[in-house]
Amino acid sequence: MGDKRLQPPLLRAEPRIRVLHDDVTIDRYRWLCDRDNPDVLAYLAAENSYAEQATAHLTGLKAELIAEIEGRQLCEGTPPPFQVGPFEYFQRHEQDLSHPAWWRRPATGGSAELVFDPNAIPGAEIFYSLGVFEPSDDGRYVAFSFDLIGNEHYELRVRDMTDGREVWRGSGRARQVVWAADNHTLLFTRVRADRRQCDQIVRLDVEACRSEVVFEEANERLDLMVRRSDSGAWLFLDLHATLDESCCVQRGAAEVWCLPADEPGGKWRRIVGRKLGHEVFAEHWGESFLFRVDDAGPYWRLVRAPIDDPSPACWEEVIPHRAGVMLDEIHVLENHLVVLEREGLRPRLVSRNGSGRVEATIAPDEPSCSLTVGLSPDGHYSVARHPFRSSKLIYSVSSFGTPDTVVEHDLANDRSAVLYQARVAGYDPTQYIATVVMAEAEDGVQVPISLVARRDRTSPGPVLLNVYGCYGKPRWPSFFPWPSSMTQRLSLLDRGVAFGIAHVRGGGELGRPWHEAATRDRKRITHTDLIAAAEGLVEQGFATRDGIVIEGKSAGGGTVLGAALLRPDLFRAVLAEVPLSDIIDTEMDFTMPCALVETVEYGDPHVAHEYEFMRSYDPYYNLSADRPCPPTYVDAALYDGAVLYHQPARYVAQRRFCAADRDPELVFRVRTVGGHSGASHGAGIADQAAFRMAWALDQLRRPSG
Repeated sequence: MGDKRLQPPLLRAEPRIRVLHDDVTIDRYRWLCDRDNPDVLAYLAAENSYAEQATAHLTGLKAELIAEIEGRQLCEGTPPPFQVGPFEYFQRHEQDLSHPAWWRRPATGGSAELVFDPNAIPGAEIFYSLGVFEPSDDGRYVAFSFDLIGNEHYELRVRDMTDGREVWRGSGRARQVVWAADNHTLLFTRVRADRRQCDQIVRLDVEACRSEVVFEEANERLDLMVRRSDSGAWLFLDLHATLDESCCVQRGAAEVWCLPADEPGGKWRRIVGRKLGHEVFAEHWGESFLFRVDDAGPYWRLVRAPIDDPSPACWEEVIPHRAGVMLDEIHVLENHLVVLEREGLRPRLVSRNGSGRVEATIAPDEPSCSLTVGLSPDGHYSVARHPFRSSKLIYSVSSFGTPDTVVEHDLANDRSAVLYQARVAGYDPTQYIATVVMAEAEDGVQVPISLVARRDRTSPGPVLLNVYGCYGKPRWPSFFPWPSSMTQRLSLLDRGVAFGIAHVRGGGELGRPWHEAATRDRKRITHTDLIAAAEGLVEQGFATRDGIVIEGKSAGGGTVLGAALLRPDLFRAVLAEVPLSDIIDTEMDFTMPCALVETVEYGDPHVAHEYEFMRSYDPYYNLSADRPCPPTYVDAALYDGAVLYHQPARYVAQRRFCAADRDPELVFRVRTVGGHSGASHGAGIADQAAFRMAWALDQLRRPSG
């Protein structure tokens, strides 16, 4: 790693002994939690300096990679606008400005007017993330929220489009936002400063500039969501009891309340109670409520019930539970019911008419891909929309090889038309091939891996294997979003490195059973599935035994660090971005982000047998001098609101302490701009990606052993 005389930083240790369930652990670096301590900032700066010096020999390669990434710009064309009421809303990016601005024009035709320009917000030139962008039905008001730090605390504002004034500025911790049908009542979820989950629904009368809390949940393990039905006629309030995100767009709720959208001051009615003991997602269609429910099995079924009496006694089955066929989402048009199903990794959209007869089935010709219904402003809490009073369904497909493609399918005559396909400069899709590889886990279960490489790649060869495997959250191949990020990954593919996503248990790619198979005292299955995936790629001739780099972000960062501890001989190197690297300490401290609800995923260390299991794979407390780790890249963000900077910082400091040579193959970078997701725009995006890729390529080029 460059100059052998370089010495990694060595931090002073302040040992703290803890005894729990007769197990003794020593935490030497708890003091790193104080971000205002000058010694903490000095240490983080020293690690950044070491990272730059230790990779100085990669300067030319990093510059080359940056040029390639920046050269893969989108060609002409823009995604289609989405319509709300009488207006179409769209983005326009002016040259030399950091962010695209929001505009609108009448749906019947006419000139465009500016709605919201983030470039005018002080601080947005450094960092900016959109939370929501929600116009009222009549277009008079637009609610939008944004984060200028990266801690995911979104400031909510409301603009009156008649004169362009901001008529309300409020909560810095707003999440979901919906307009009532009266066009002046806004409802939004809010997280109080002393809580981690959404626990309040606020009703705002924009005309009177008066807000009040109308719903509050006292149980800190529950998370609130407010939304509006596809028909626009009903408001729904969901209370989520777990972090199961196997149906991540339409999460099931333990409790559902409803309210007519044209009576926002009325009384909420509970239509699904917690005593039911199942998870439900509710929708409205005609004279009925629809419920996607898991009462018959983990893959969900669909029932309907009268609006006046939606109790289980009145449920009529529309789609039965089918083992192995995941019922992910339901979408309603006036005369059509559309469900998003997955069988294995393959998605399909199935449309039914009012009598329940199947009228269209849409199945992308991809081995695995992302399929999204509707159009969205792409904010952190934005909801995709599609026209209700229409027979035309809009959906998007994206994969390793297919840049985002927006399709309009007329359900009345079963015909499709492509509205937009992203085109990337210099990209030739015929040069690459995507496939799905199956690997056998320890218990014989087949673990799928989505893989992409150049057609002319020589096999076996090096592989960058990405993983997540937590909270039931699926990770589908796509083109632009993480973890695919193909405008960056193409630089690896063109150098002979294949890229894959290991769909290990703990994730939700194969439904809730896939998630539940690796939770609490079974969580280590996530790590052993990743090990099996790597070994399977070697055995089947895709990867060389000394050529696999594993990569994970956030909870996935904890996955790769844990797997590397179990099998350090298997992995050439490890990329751990904003990793959850101190699992026991996180779950011990309920003031940490999401720690309380995450006990459902990892276990509760206060319970002896669960602690014992967590202790067996916790990345932080299993570091020792006699357990060498592969070369590792770790990063953190000083203002991260999800994985706090000191979590990976303590891991790095402990590794340096355990190694006699301070572990010079460990590189740690701390970002001072942006949060959990990194830079929001500009050169920082390409710089971060190029640094990681250059480091990984350097590790792969070195002689094995």
